[in-house]
Amino acid sequence: MSSVSFVVTVYNKSKFLIPVINSLKSQKGEFQKEYIFIDDGSTDQSYKILEKETKGLKNCKIFKQVNKGSANATNQGIRMAKMKYIKFLDADDVILSNSTKLLIDILEKNSDCVLVYGLQRKVENIKNVNLNETINTRDVEIINNPIKLAMRNSMFNPSQFLVKTCICKSVGGCDERIKFSQEYSLTLKLAKVGSFVRLNYPIAILPFSAPGQISEKKNNQIFRVSKALELFIKENKDLPTKIKLYAQRRLTARAWRFARNNKIRRLYLKYFILYVIGLLRINIKVLKICRQANKIYEPFLD
Repeated sequence: MSSVSFVVTVYNKSKFLIPVINSLKSQKGEFQKEYIFIDDGSTDQSYKILEKETKGLKNCKIFKQVNKGSANATNQGIRMAKMKYIKFLDADDVILSNSTKLLIDILEKNSDCVLVYGLQRKVENIKNVNLNETINTRDVEIINNPIKLAMRNSMFNPSQFLVKTCICKSVGGCDERIKFSQEYSLTLKLAKVGSFVRLNYPIAILPFSAPGQISEKKNNQIFRVSKALELFIKENKDLPTKIKLYAQRRLTARAWRFARNNKIRRLYLKYFILYVIGLLRINIKVLKICRQANKIYEPFLD
């Protein structure tokens, strides 16, 4: 029998927690389950709702900590996980009832892969989602060498994927220097290890809008993913040169685009030169170039 640790990080999500927990309770399949909730210093009623709504839920742990950010909270969940697989879930998303079982089946049929993920879709109200929707599993794709895709942008949010616990632990979880957008740094690490599988069907359902969504602050978001990529290059000196140069191209192009979009004319020349260096894949002090590119965001952060 297979097994899954459901890991849910929570920060002021009282409005969404009941349908989120109900979607966990609805998960079908003959596999062993454990539920790990990390309350990351919520100041609303989230913790009380967690206690109430998980009563009677077997093998359930609620861990409460002072606010340290979603990367730290996610890592707490990873460290506590004891099952074969981890299924993350954001505290304002729901997953379809058959999703975990089907993701397990797909990953076990493709046992050389590190993780499997499905797509997402957004709705006005997650309370109205039909969790018993039939999932089309015919369209499955193996993504070999996913590192470049992982470097482009976040390939998936936490609610979309299921990962082998041993590998998630072995890579050290999320980079806690990047307190939020935790899935991006984790995806980079996992992409270095092996192939991914994608189920081309939306199994995670997200609200169009949720108070306090990290993605609402666009400048902060682009800085976080850019900094995470810079630190990934710094920490992984064994990466092939072509991959490092690809990261350099991504960051310099992103910075040049940011300069133009925000009309930072005094910096046009500097960031255009960095852009050309990245475009031509010039292999001179790649990490320094990446670091310089990322400095453009700092005055615009909240």
